[in-house]
Amino acid sequence: MMKPYFLILIFCFNLSVFAETKTIYEICQPEIATYCKGIKPTKARILQCLKERGKDLSDVCEAAQSALSDTMKTKSQGFCKEDVSEYCRWVIPGGGRILKCLFENESKISNQCKVVLNET
Repeated sequence: MMKPYFLILIFCFNLSVFAETKTIYEICQPEIATYCKGIKPTKARILQCLKERGKDLSDVCEAAQSALSDTMKTKSQGFCKEDVSEYCRWVIPGGGRILKCLFENESKISNQCKVVLNET
């Protein structure tokens, strides 16, 4: 009776390990090719594109996108906190909306936040 839960746990663990060893570009290559053609290949722009346009992402891509989202959220909270407060305070978080707002205000944001947004 416990076997199905154990297999699901092993599968989820393997997805997270897989997501950590390969880049979002490798894991989500089919999704990026479908939904993000012409997007500047930075982690933040690809993440925002997948969140905004990506439909029916594969399980491994979804896991990679979620892991990258957590990483980017941590970085942006550290380096872009003041920019978010100044330019995006009315934006409801989720679905890549904060990233989209930062991109729309890229010419005005701090250099440290620009570094996070343009990380490849």
